Amino acid sequence: MSGSQSKQDVPKAILYTWPASVWSNVPLLCLHEKGYGEDEYIVKHVDLSKGENFSPSYLKINKNGTVPTLVVPTAETTSADVDSRYRSLRDTITICDFLDQARSANTVNTTSSRPAPTLSPATIEGKAIVDEIIALVHLPSVDPNFLAMSARDETELKQKAESASGAMVRDRRASLDKYIKEAKEGASHGGSFETSIVKFLEERFAANEMIYKVYTGGSNPEDLKMFYEASAKIWNTGIPDCLDRLEGLIQDDGPFTMGDQVSLADLHVISWLSRVVALAANSKPALEIDALEKVLGGRKIGNKVRGFWTAWLSRESFKKTIGQNSALP
Repeated sequence: MSGSQSKQDVPKAILYTWPASVWSNVPLLCLHEKGYGEDEYIVKHVDLSKGENFSPSYLKINKNGTVPTLVVPTAETTSADVDSRYRSLRDTITICDFLDQARSANTVNTTSSRPAPTLSPATIEGKAIVDEIIALVHLPSVDPNFLAMSARDETELKQKAESASGAMVRDRRASLDKYIKEAKEGASHGGSFETSIVKFLEERFAANEMIYKVYTGGSNPEDLKMFYEASAKIWNTGIPDCLDRLEGLIQDDGPFTMGDQVSLADLHVISWLSRVVALAANSKPALEIDALEKVLGGRKIGNKVRGFWTAWLSRESFKKTIGQNSALP
């Protein structure tokens, strides 16, 4: 790049995210831990509470309608004098793998002076453990998004229905209905993209309709009973079982999952764990892991998990991302 070209003219990666999205925290942590400068990427918010992730414009970027998404310029277009071309990375694991590999201690084209440690394990055995830990906290049985919407009885359901959770369910339904109508209108005029997303949006509408009926009193007694039972199961069995497995997987020389250095697994675990603690305490940020133990039906949190939690509370990346985020879904 010539001296007359501004750094601002060079195409930048764009991270699509939302503060209340638990998995959106993972790449934000990764960007900080890897030493990326804040002027090297752009963060754009996709308001999940209003269903913006189902808008046709966003579905063109991520056909799954999820966040985070990282849109990165290809290697051929990372200069100001070439037309930009981009590719989309559409899930948390892929995004963080890319961010880790794209920056090393030898990277010179950067405005940041912070170190760029390798977050991936150096051995096959280490990678297997990291992959197992990441898969553990992404299990459907410990899904933090369901946990946020869960209710174990009528009283808890009434409280959530009158809170931001209830508003999100209603707003998402309205947004999906609007986007379905727009897509059908586009499809009627021969729009191939609109035709392709009608079925997807209708499936999302049907899935949301289940929780919408629960939250608005439209569920039959049997479905409501199943919802209460599933909610109790994730708190009483899913979360404590996951914490027990995590306790066994964290290396003895901690405090992080793989020892004394942060790894990719840590980013996923602390994002998940901080959300679970916040939901247990009904506040965000929540700094006391004891709030979680109190709702585990007598199950205890192990010393290694506690040490992991304490170590992360003092990290700058945690303070700048999760610690500053006051939003709960």
